[in-house]
Amino acid sequence: MRVSFYGNFGAGNLGNECTLQAIIEQILQYQPDAQMLCFCTDPKDVQARHHIAALPCAVVRMGSWGGSSLRRFLRILFRWIPLEIAHWVRCIGPLNRSDMFIIAGTGIVNDYLTGPLGWPYEMFRLSVLAAILRTKVVFLSVGVGPIHHPLSRWIIKRSLAAASFRSYRDQASRDYVEKIGFDTSRDHVYPDVVFGLSQQNLPQQIAATGERRIVGLGLKDYYGSPDSPDAGTHRQYLRTTAEFISWLHAHGYSVRLLIGDMQYDNPVISEFVRLLGELGIATQEPLLMVESAHTVADVLRQIAQTEAVISARYHNLVMALIQGKPVIALSDHAKLDSVVGDFGLAKYRLPLENLRIDALIERFRELESERDRLKPYVRAGVDRYRHELDQQYAALFGERRVAVPTAPLTR
Repeated sequence: MRVSFYGNFGAGNLGNECTLQAIIEQILQYQPDAQMLCFCTDPKDVQARHHIAALPCAVVRMGSWGGSSLRRFLRILFRWIPLEIAHWVRCIGPLNRSDMFIIAGTGIVNDYLTGPLGWPYEMFRLSVLAAILRTKVVFLSVGVGPIHHPLSRWIIKRSLAAASFRSYRDQASRDYVEKIGFDTSRDHVYPDVVFGLSQQNLPQQIAATGERRIVGLGLKDYYGSPDSPDAGTHRQYLRTTAEFISWLHAHGYSVRLLIGDMQYDNPVISEFVRLLGELGIATQEPLLMVESAHTVADVLRQIAQTEAVISARYHNLVMALIQGKPVIALSDHAKLDSVVGDFGLAKYRLPLENLRIDALIERFRELESERDRLKPYVRAGVDRYRHELDQQYAALFGERRVAVPTAPLTR
């Protein structure tokens, strides 16, 4: 079987990389000899991480062009259009040789930061071209939104219409698609594909060896509303988080900082550690552990060393849940609300906007008091998700033919 993927892979978002790895593992369970190709942001990175063929999903993005209206028009006419025509032609061969084209997980169905001619247009180009070539188009447990521009909505609906199978990673995503006027009566809701990550690739759980228990704390580049980012909001978010770390230290906990995106979160980590130093809060081990993460395996291993995870990064929470860890979601998106709500953990969700230190401390105390009760409950939820994902893959690929050993996760 020949399968092609499309997504924001190779760009440093480790949640996205875990998504692609989980799908590759599952396909090989059903089709051990499958040949795979990925249309992605950075083909070299994808080839190195996942050991599959890769091609760029875009030649040049118009959203990065500045200058006057006339200059943009000339660039579109004499550069972008010729390059796009050539790119359409180059995509024909790989898509024509594919049996299936999968828009794979992640929150790719949006126009956030790119406008209609970013992710929406690239998705349209590949999905419509695949449908014309009679390659089966699949939207697999995708996240949806935000979609701001009317042209984006039109393009995305045309892309969805090209698919013979569509599933969303939560009900909120399906509802969003309905809200923009697309009929979802034949569509499905299945869990995020990362919940199906091979258990062979999950690290051994490491209990704290010292007197202090370790709390995983995920940071992100939060500036308030994406439409009007505010530096003051960012500073207040970091300061509240710093105060919480000071409270944790005073109450016998160590803290391990986690990331979800190498490009955006690593600078925040550096800024945050400087802030801790300015506030006189300990930044040395064992009170604070700051370790770089370049692969999914790095993040999974770091989470394995924690007792609980508090994060604003969606896939930090997912990677914690699949390892049986209780979580607190610091939410600025419906996807975080959905995942904790579906696990029956809705009370362990706090809005990231105007995050208050007293609310965070109160919720953490509740989590600690219920930790032993929550762990088996979380494991049961993960088992349920894995069963649902098995149903989805069986619907696409038939009965599982062989269970092949998976390589150690180094991606």
